[in-house]
Amino acid sequence: MTDIATSQELSASLMAYVKRFKLPSELPIQSPNSPEQLEAIASSILAFQQKQGIIAIAPAQFDNLIQQAVAQFGVENVETAIVDPTTQALVQDVHQWQQTLDNQVLDTLTAYVQQFQPEQLQDLSKTILSIVPLVDNVQLRKLDADSLIQRVTSQFDAKTAMEKLVGAELIAIAQKLSKSLQFGDLEALLNDTILGDSQSLLNQLNQPIENITEDFVNSKLAELLGNNALQIDIDVDAQQMMVKQVTFKLNVMQSSPMPTKSAEEIAAQIDDAANDFLADRKPNLDFANLFNRTS
Repeated sequence: MTDIATSQELSASLMAYVKRFKLPSELPIQSPNSPEQLEAIASSILAFQQKQGIIAIAPAQFDNLIQQAVAQFGVENVETAIVDPTTQALVQDVHQWQQTLDNQVLDTLTAYVQQFQPEQLQDLSKTILSIVPLVDNVQLRKLDADSLIQRVTSQFDAKTAMEKLVGAELIAIAQKLSKSLQFGDLEALLNDTILGDSQSLLNQLNQPIENITEDFVNSKLAELLGNNALQIDIDVDAQQMMVKQVTFKLNVMQSSPMPTKSAEEIAAQIDDAANDFLADRKPNLDFANLFNRTS
């Protein structure tokens, strides 16, 4: 399918979505036809189609397609727009997928709070992003991720979460989440290392990396774990979770403009992250019993 055809289909789908479901009122945007809301919806439509294998779009194409679709959108045409059955079915599926993902993330967050009763969720946005790869294999862009975070945050309440009934499957996912969050320092170090490599390639090739793959992240994690100075005790399951989560989060980050840093700044950032990581690893930290906590 050509870019023109894809853009036309996306424009029609965006119009159909707004006609069927209106714009999500829970998002903190004032205008009823705000470009930000429209961009988030268009991005979700493309993300769903990618997930289903309906289309294949290079990351660099996303922004152009979304901007073209939003530019062609006219709120005055919504009520009179004629929607064909195929497009109607597509937007229905997109909306259903969004609701399912919202519920999965919200329910996992609820189970996590119940099982581990954290004193506070220090960064709810980061926790939500950590949950997504545990419940869905989709790759979101920043527009979708921000929209998801807003929707889930608006529905989540830590106090009422303690009273909800959660099943064994959700508890199992919450346990995986808790396990992965305990390696936050390692994840931060891995992020900084990969961003340094990405910046290096950007400087060499004069173009950004289009997509960060799990293989690439896994290779960088292996390099870190091979550093004897770190002495990290992390099992294979936790490594696999970290690879998925870091790949997901970095691609979300890559889908928004990144501030340009010099090679020296990147190197200093990685050195600082490594030093902080080592400083946090006190002798009394018993990794052998790290996951023996009972709920």
